[in-house]
Amino acid sequence: MAKYWIMPHDMDKVTAYNAHLASQLELYKNYDVDMPQINVHHDNTKELTGGVIWINDIKFLVSEPQINGFVVKRDWSASNEIDPVLKAWGNYDEVDMFGVQRDNSLTSWFDRALSQVTGGALAAKAEVKHSLRLRCFAPRRSKRFAPKITMYQSARDRFERNREVAMKPARAFSLMFPELEHKQIIELTDKYLERFAKRKLFLKEGTDAADFVKAYSWTQAPTDNINTTYQRKSSASSCMRYDFDHLPVHPVSVYASGDFKMLWSEDADGKIASRCVVRVMPDGIYRGGPIYGVSEQAIDLLEHHISANGGEYGCDGAWEGARLVRKPADDADSFYAPYLDPEPRRLHDDGEYLVISSDGAIDANGYQGTLGAYECQCDTCGCGLSDDDYYFSEYTECRYCNDCYYDEHFYCEYADADYHVDQSYLVNVPCNNRSGYCEDRVSDWAVEYGDDFILCGNDEEYWHIDLAHYCEDEDCYISQRGIDNGTYFVSDWGGEIYADDKMATTDSGDTISIEEAEGDELELDEENNIWKKKEEND
Repeated sequence: MAKYWIMPHDMDKVTAYNAHLASQLELYKNYDVDMPQINVHHDNTKELTGGVIWINDIKFLVSEPQINGFVVKRDWSASNEIDPVLKAWGNYDEVDMFGVQRDNSLTSWFDRALSQVTGGALAAKAEVKHSLRLRCFAPRRSKRFAPKITMYQSARDRFERNREVAMKPARAFSLMFPELEHKQIIELTDKYLERFAKRKLFLKEGTDAADFVKAYSWTQAPTDNINTTYQRKSSASSCMRYDFDHLPVHPVSVYASGDFKMLWSEDADGKIASRCVVRVMPDGIYRGGPIYGVSEQAIDLLEHHISANGGEYGCDGAWEGARLVRKPADDADSFYAPYLDPEPRRLHDDGEYLVISSDGAIDANGYQGTLGAYECQCDTCGCGLSDDDYYFSEYTECRYCNDCYYDEHFYCEYADADYHVDQSYLVNVPCNNRSGYCEDRVSDWAVEYGDDFILCGNDEEYWHIDLAHYCEDEDCYISQRGIDNGTYFVSDWGGEIYADDKMATTDSGDTISIEEAEGDELELDEENNIWKKKEEND
């Protein structure tokens, strides 16, 4: 069993818990825990909930030490580990070896890239536990400091301090796999930047049926994580991205009526990175549907192009009155046509074209490539749906069309699943492509069971781990807001977090804690409010 210590750091709490115990303790001294009582959580992490300590031959039972004024410490050594990197990292008994990785895109890519760079040589070494290292360090792409990689540097950082570090890719790879040669690190870093850093993209546009089909069904570029909205969507979630080989024509080919233009971007390999169907108004202005893309960069490219035209995208009503090519299907009163993103999603057959119209008889909510008859209805708006088109919510036990479903539900990237808004928290996360933070909605699973969010003690709000800082002095996490508004500060000496009322400024200009100043035998010059070395009298 792991060895534990407890250290008293709040004597008021200890006294309230057990005055006799408090009278025997020495502040900030470590005490060995005998017969530790351990609570194993759902994620296999362990928490010391009690134990026995001996002071002056007196036995004391301490329950809930973290609540009652103690800091809990644990021996994280892994003395019997044969993998030198894991031995240095520490005991990994509590690491989830079977759950979803924090950044599957990164770890899946890394497995392939490492094998390519080394020729599989590391896999043959018993002392190199490749998969275990990735599970322990848990690398992920930093959202705040891209293209850096964020990871846990030790077991203590991960399970005791919950502290991550964002570092340059080369340093991250060297830390996890010091066996790699310098040239292999460089090659691996180049591959990482080529895959995940900003890509070279090329803007394309066209009005032929083949242009629409290519932008929708051609090979997609690798997909990154995207913060999706009604206007900006992930290509991976597009229902029309398939080749529809079972149909004589691709349903999106009917956009080639003369009223629409296809805008898309390709990467250096000719793979599709983003796309947007726009209606071209008589004055040449674009009025587009949502932009689909594989990355924020690819979506931004089309957004800027549409904005430069003076147009807009992702707006309901923008396509009303526009025409689609009329292509009858085999079934009576059915036509080959795509799902329409903007409202209205209804079509009127005028005998020559299918015209987008709010009072049209044809429902354009279907994803099958043919529009006409339907087999069920949305429980919210009543629109017609086929058995393959509707969304079923286990939370409400209702059937929905796409729009009504996402009026009440949302996709949580941390849980990789859809959730009802009643199963959610509002949290603070890093802003994409700019500094600062913003509010976002995530699932209750992400907050209660995931490892990306922490309740910060200074404001009682949940914050992303990149924006939460552990304050050992108060044994809680402090949000980035607390740092930004000056109620807390980071010591220039130890890098620890302290409340502003514990701030000391040295005569060299360093900002440190009063405790650090006193520990270095500095004294306060009350006239200038500066801490400096004590003057020695002759």
